[in-house]
Amino acid sequence: MIDQKIMYEIVEKLHESFPFPVSICDVSGRVIISTEPACIGEMNLLAIESLNINAKATASSDSLVQKAGSAMPLRFQKSRIGAVVIEHTVSSNFYTAELLGKTIELLYEDLLLSKERKNRTQERDQFLFEWLHQQSGYTENFIKRGNLLQINITGVQTVILMEQTRDSLLSPPPVLHNLLDEQDILLALSRDQILIILKENKHFEKKYNRVLAAGSGCHIGICSGVPHLNTAYQNARKSLELGKLLFPDETIHPFEKMKLAIMLSQEELPGMETAFSLLVEKGKNARLAETAVTYIRFNGDIQKICKQLHIHRNSIPYRLRRIQEICGKDLTNYYDLLYLYASLIRYMGQKLPDFS
Repeated sequence: MIDQKIMYEIVEKLHESFPFPVSICDVSGRVIISTEPACIGEMNLLAIESLNINAKATASSDSLVQKAGSAMPLRFQKSRIGAVVIEHTVSSNFYTAELLGKTIELLYEDLLLSKERKNRTQERDQFLFEWLHQQSGYTENFIKRGNLLQINITGVQTVILMEQTRDSLLSPPPVLHNLLDEQDILLALSRDQILIILKENKHFEKKYNRVLAAGSGCHIGICSGVPHLNTAYQNARKSLELGKLLFPDETIHPFEKMKLAIMLSQEELPGMETAFSLLVEKGKNARLAETAVTYIRFNGDIQKICKQLHIHRNSIPYRLRRIQEICGKDLTNYYDLLYLYASLIRYMGQKLPDFS
C-alpha cells in the first residue's frame, strides 16, 4: 500500500521541473495522486495494462481510448505498489517512464525509510521518557516493549548525571556515544545536563573511566547497583545537587558517599538546622559560618584553614570560642562537630530543588 503523503510530496517536487502531467495509481490502476486533480479517482487504462504485463506500457496519440503517454510499474522492496503514468504527445529520449519510475522508486524508498526511522526514534524517546519517570515496578509488558525497541531495562546499571559548569563544557553527545556499548543509553536532559545509563558488563570499568574522563571538570552525580531507573536517577540527582553545596571543590559526587548527607537533608528533624543558622545570622561579621564549614572540610587542619580563609592562625581559637558561644557547639569535640555538620547539611538541604 502506498504512503500517499510521501508520494504526493515526491510528485509535487518532480512537477516543478518535469514538463508533462504525472499520475500515480494504486495496484488496481486507480489514480490516487496527480498533477491534474480532475484525474484523481479515475481508472487509468495505461496503468492497468502496465501492471498486468509488469512492464512499461505506452499509448500513441492515435489511441481512441487512452491519452498518449507511458506507464511503468512502481516497486518497493520487490513488491509492486502501483504505477506511474506520464502523459505526453511526443517521444523523448530523456523524459522516459523508466527513468521517472526508477527515480520515484528511489525517492519513495528513501523517504519512507526515513519516516520509519523518525517514527521509531520518537517511539524510543517516548519509551525512555516513561522509563526514566516510572516510579512503580516494571510490568512484563513494559519490559517486552523495551525489548522490541532494543532497550534492556533489566539488570544492573550505573547512572551518571553530568552537569556543565561555568568553567567546563559537556562533551557533545556524539563524542560520549562513541564511548558506550550498544546497550548503554545517553539522554540529553537539557542544554546543561546529560544522563548516561551504563550496563555493568565485562567492559564496565573501561567505559566508566572513559565517561568520567570525558566529563572532567563537570559536576557528576553517580548511582550504582540500583535496578530501578527512576530511583537511581533521583539518587544521582540528589548526590549532584547536595554535593555541589557541601563539596564545592569536588566534581564527582557518588551516591555511596552522599547518601548519609541526603538522608540528613531529607529527614524530619525539627530545629536541626538551628545551630548552623545561628552562625549565619549572628556570626556574619566574623565569618563564623564560613569558618565552621572550612574547619569541617579540612578536618581541623589549622594550616589549611588559615590558607583557605586568608587569616592568621592566632585568629582560629577566637573564632572557635565565638562559634561555641553562639551555637553551643565545641568543634574540638567530635560529637559536637558531627552535630554541627548535620546542622550544616540540614541548612543546605533547604536550598535544594524539589525532587518530587
